[in-house]
Amino acid sequence: MEIDENGVLRLKGRIKAAKDVSFTLNRPAVLSGDSSIAKLIMKHYHERFNHGNHNTVMNEIRQKYYITSLRSKLRKIAHECQWCRINRSLPKMPSAEGDLPPERLRHHQPPFTCTGVDYFGPMSVTIGRRHEKRYGALFTCLTTRAVHIELAESLSSDSMILALRRFIARRGTPRVMYSDNGTNFVGANKELMNIQEVHEKMKKEADVRTIT
Repeated sequence: MEIDENGVLRLKGRIKAAKDVSFTLNRPAVLSGDSSIAKLIMKHYHERFNHGNHNTVMNEIRQKYYITSLRSKLRKIAHECQWCRINRSLPKMPSAEGDLPPERLRHHQPPFTCTGVDYFGPMSVTIGRRHEKRYGALFTCLTTRAVHIELAESLSSDSMILALRRFIARRGTPRVMYSDNGTNFVGANKELMNIQEVHEKMKKEADVRTIT
């Protein structure tokens, strides 16, 4: 850095040999980002370039000035700018939504034929003198939006299967089920698939031996 004949602190660059380069670009004035003059300069450039992105404003400012902590100070200027606050708070038009899945549109079927399942919680329950966690298993009918809630003791696959058995005993067996592929749902699905395979093997053996 150096001080010129007017007492202005300037940053000494390395592009002195470059042609057609302005003096201010080669020797930009150094200003503190907390000074009043620097704030006025940043506000002027922010408004001059139509409240644009910080990179554009920074590039233009650095053609003449070297302001410390420029990016963070520009963020503060934009945050305090009334025009930016009004325009950035305007609601945006939602993007086009996709079509609903067929399970959401089926009619003339019993409730919970197509069901979505998820957990909520945990909830603290008192058993004797101790407190334990419990979770709610939320079964939602995809067509009628009816809700059935079962209590699950934990996030394990076994607890999920028990909650599903109680749900089926009350509402019937769903044809299609949706979940967020949580570990408890994936594990329960694998166990049910294994049970189904064992049941099919036993059924085939019974057919071979003509057992009814």
